[in-house]
Amino acid sequence: MPVFLRYLVFQLPSWMLAVAILGALVWAETVPGWVAASLAGMLVLKDLLLFPRMRRAYEPGPTDGGAAMLGALVRSDTVLCPVGYVRFGAERWQARLVDPSLRAEVGETLRVREIDRLTLLVEPTEAAGSEAHTARETARD
Repeated sequence: MPVFLRYLVFQLPSWMLAVAILGALVWAETVPGWVAASLAGMLVLKDLLLFPRMRRAYEPGPTDGGAAMLGALVRSDTVLCPVGYVRFGAERWQARLVDPSLRAEVGETLRVREIDRLTLLVEPTEAAGSEAHTARETARD
């Protein structure tokens, strides 16, 4: 379904409710017909003018929030040796390095490879891979 049509389908119930309420007010002679028609028109116009800003919310995408995270870049919040925490946007997630022999420092950029329940399985990016320490023993020295 095209995005614009999807947007209109979601707006339709509110338009119908507004028309029903305004129709009842006109029938009860509380509001003149021209005022009710103007208000209904302004509601539809408002929704049509907001479409460019709302378009992205109605575009089809991953239905699973986790699917959108796969392949995303995250920044380590703590040292990962091999477990720690990373930042994905404004959220802090527990993370585990895919290769437990690696170590990631604070602020290092990592890529999400898998999701295991509420833990992100990450690996260093190409640029960060050279900075990653290849053995945990080097951290102890």
